[in-house]
Amino acid sequence: MNDNAEVVGWKNYAGVFSLLLMAVFATELAIMQLFSQVFTRLGTIPGGLLDAFCVTLFCAGPLWFYLFRLVPDQGEGVNRRTAWRLLLKALLSVFLIEFLVMLLLPVLYPSTDSLASDLTDAALTALLYAVPLWRLLFKPELRRRVIPMMDTPLRLYVLLLGSVFFSDLLQELLFPYRVGSLFFTPNYVVDAFISTLFGAPLIWLLVARPLKLAARSEKARVTAVYNQVIDAIVVVDSRGMVGSFNPAAERIFGYPAQELLGGSVTRLLEGGATALQVLMKRGLESAQRGGGPVTELTCLRRDGLPLIMNISLSELHLGEKPEYLLIMRDITSRRRMELALRESETRFRQIFQQSEDAIVFFKPGSTEVLEANEKAVQIFGYGNEELKEGGFAALCRQAEPPGLAEAIAGVNTEQSVRQEFSCRRKGGDEIIVSLRGKAMALQGIPVTYCTFRDITERIRMEERTREIHAKLIQTNKMTSLGLLVSGVAHEINNPNNFIMANCELLSRITGDTLKALDEYLPDQGRSQIFLGGVPLAEVGEQTRRLIGGIGTGSRRVNDIVQNLKGFARQEQGQPRREIEVNRVVRSALSLMNHEIIKFTDNFTLELADGLPRVLGHPQQLGQVVINLIMNACQALPGKKSGIWVATGFAVADQEVQITVRDQGRGMSSDDSQRILEPFFTTKLEEGGTGLGLTISDSIVKEHGGTLEFTSIPGEGTTFVVRLPAAGTTKER
Repeated sequence: MNDNAEVVGWKNYAGVFSLLLMAVFATELAIMQLFSQVFTRLGTIPGGLLDAFCVTLFCAGPLWFYLFRLVPDQGEGVNRRTAWRLLLKALLSVFLIEFLVMLLLPVLYPSTDSLASDLTDAALTALLYAVPLWRLLFKPELRRRVIPMMDTPLRLYVLLLGSVFFSDLLQELLFPYRVGSLFFTPNYVVDAFISTLFGAPLIWLLVARPLKLAARSEKARVTAVYNQVIDAIVVVDSRGMVGSFNPAAERIFGYPAQELLGGSVTRLLEGGATALQVLMKRGLESAQRGGGPVTELTCLRRDGLPLIMNISLSELHLGEKPEYLLIMRDITSRRRMELALRESETRFRQIFQQSEDAIVFFKPGSTEVLEANEKAVQIFGYGNEELKEGGFAALCRQAEPPGLAEAIAGVNTEQSVRQEFSCRRKGGDEIIVSLRGKAMALQGIPVTYCTFRDITERIRMEERTREIHAKLIQTNKMTSLGLLVSGVAHEINNPNNFIMANCELLSRITGDTLKALDEYLPDQGRSQIFLGGVPLAEVGEQTRRLIGGIGTGSRRVNDIVQNLKGFARQEQGQPRREIEVNRVVRSALSLMNHEIIKFTDNFTLELADGLPRVLGHPQQLGQVVINLIMNACQALPGKKSGIWVATGFAVADQEVQITVRDQGRGMSSDDSQRILEPFFTTKLEEGGTGLGLTISDSIVKEHGGTLEFTSIPGEGTTFVVRLPAAGTTKER
């Protein structure tokens, strides 16, 4: 209760309190005026008892009316028992106070004027009774009740009593001079008539007219509210008969008021009499709880269309029989919108949960998860609550490439995000995910909407496809190279075979010729004979050296041709065999010698002794070494920069290593991440295909090894081929 209501309540209690005291005063004064001679003849004690009994008897009526009529009964027996108990206490207080006054008044105020004595008696009784009466009115049981009489302004009560007082005073001043000789009975009649005559204008002017104006104004306000309220207001009696039907009800239900007045309200209810009984029952239960909306019921318009109404029922006690006030609000449109909204939310939820993509809503400007669907749980391995409590933040921290959290947080209405990244599920499995995100609003709330699709298998298939494509290209290239090398080897071997055969024959002939010259030509004449400008004495040594050089060159040509044929030979489907890594490196260097000399003057070869053998195909591993050396040569900025090739054995890992290091330009971090991708090349202008390192990495993996590299821009790059030694547990 607010402060204004509290002040009004105190004023109303004070008004009722004053009225009851005035009733006690008037009752005592009337009894003393009527029966004072009787009390005098009976004596002090009997007269006091009779006076107290009469006052108590006459006060019982107003007190009973106040406790049992003005205060509505709440239907609980304890309240009625409390009221009876308070009534008995109040009457006992009146009796004792009046008896005490009758005993003490002659002693305290010995006056011979009967009127003054009676006024003093009445005033003293009212004054002494004020304390118990005040306690009675402000008992907690009574203050919690509603008193209709308190709605009447206290000012009107005071004006009414003042009017009676002044009219009677005026009559008393004028009456003795006008009708003082009349007999007793007519005297009282004329006295009452004159008092009424003088009091009527004052009562009309000061009381009745303001009350009428107030009632008319209140009625006008109530009528205006009744006619203009947007809710249907229907008043029915206990049988359900309509007693009032406001314009809003006419508009909502389509019935004119005259058609329903006096008829049953069940015409408005879809369930008929059963619905009315349910409504009445819930209304009474709601009234006992303190009122408020009762329920929602389906009603019917005149044209048969159903209406969903929110109905509030209140019980009215304006007459002898109770009436019921129904305030009915049409919520059909609201319920339809709510139903449509629920259906829309259901469809959205079904789409949200059944989507093939993971859908996650983030708080704008952050990676705080607001909601995630089941697909997100399946993809990332975290539960919905785990994602909300930091699981997605953990995914962002380990995502490659970095910057995923910043990308999501940076999504706004003007900028969306598209990104692919790799991360690890909760169980540790690596996955590749594509992200699409944009800013939007759901029910007026801004969110960041992101979809995630697991593209791990697609990326792997694409990589596998590119590898197969690269291998097909390499196979075709090697096939063409094999045909070319076979033809070239055939064309070179034929004349080279002649050279080798003739060189051996020429060597024998030269030896025999020199032996014959030694036998038949004296030593003194040899110094004077020249063959081709060479003294005959030196021809033997020079000839043997020249013929040996021809043989060595021919054999070198034969070795080169054999290496070319071996490099171009296809080994797919052939079983792997134990090979020496150092021999593979030397064979590759013999083919790349002319390239190495062309690109650098600083080439270092360090081959470790006693290396374990490895299982594999020598031609394929030779192809890897050639690719690495070729890349190193092409990365050098000048001939002063060097290349270092070495082999070794890592005992702890049981791996044979081939290391190729250059002092070239190095690679950036972006190029390093993509250098093994098929068709990616940093030498596009020089004719690079982007397949060399991809094929090399594939060959090394097929041999159970790994191809690792480190690169520093401006300093150079180091590639390390790691192959498991034959006969070890790491061999695959």
